[in-house]
Amino acid sequence: MISSSFLIIAVIGVLIGLLSGLFGLGGALIATPLLKIFAGLSPLLALATPLPAAIPSAISGSIVYHRNKLIDFKIAKVILLCAIPFNYIGVESTKYVDDKVLMILTGVFLFVVGGTFFVRGWLLKEEKEYEVQRSLAVLIPAGIATGFLSGLLAIGGGIVLVPVFVRLNRLPLKSALATSLFCVLILSIVGTIKHYMLGNIDVKTALILSVFAVPFSYYGAKMAIKLRNQTLERMYGTFVVCFAIYFLINVLTGK
Repeated sequence: MISSSFLIIAVIGVLIGLLSGLFGLGGALIATPLLKIFAGLSPLLALATPLPAAIPSAISGSIVYHRNKLIDFKIAKVILLCAIPFNYIGVESTKYVDDKVLMILTGVFLFVVGGTFFVRGWLLKEEKEYEVQRSLAVLIPAGIATGFLSGLLAIGGGIVLVPVFVRLNRLPLKSALATSLFCVLILSIVGTIKHYMLGNIDVKTALILSVFAVPFSYYGAKMAIKLRNQTLERMYGTFVVCFAIYFLINVLTGK
């Protein structure tokens, strides 16, 4: 007999996979509140446990994007060189930040990022593509911010990188999603090792998430390649804003 907790974790794994492939995310930021609310994990376990599942799903999605020549490795290299050391600092910082504060930060961050895409997708005209910008003045601060936030909030960093790549580096959205997912892969490996050493990962839950995330990440990436950029932004913005509001209500009301 399959337990209800197994089914809940499996569904969350499917969601991680779809988000990974479709939106260039590791899915960890969305999975954290779901694991806390529906699977009953403690805040720190809910925060870090999705990270290992982000690794195989990011590999699966990145393969699809790489085959379509959408990953900008020059940008990814600079981002990762800056992000990896600051990821370590972010993880260490979780020792000194209250669990509820971490959950509130997660919700606020979801709302702000989702809101920017919601506005772009629904209220603004679809932008034409510009020449790609690879300025170190943009990439270095973006890499530092991504590394620190990905460590502090136990996320792959994609939710930071996609807006940066689109707005500041002028990458086409699909290339931004692909490049982001590749960076997520590397940062998830770094974050997983550190959080595992701190005892913040529920290995059994992480394995279940991984099994269900991988095939859906591949499918999500296939979907993203076929969709219009504006359609992707509308889907992403609407989902993240609605989910952020729901999550913040749960955290602030103590549910």
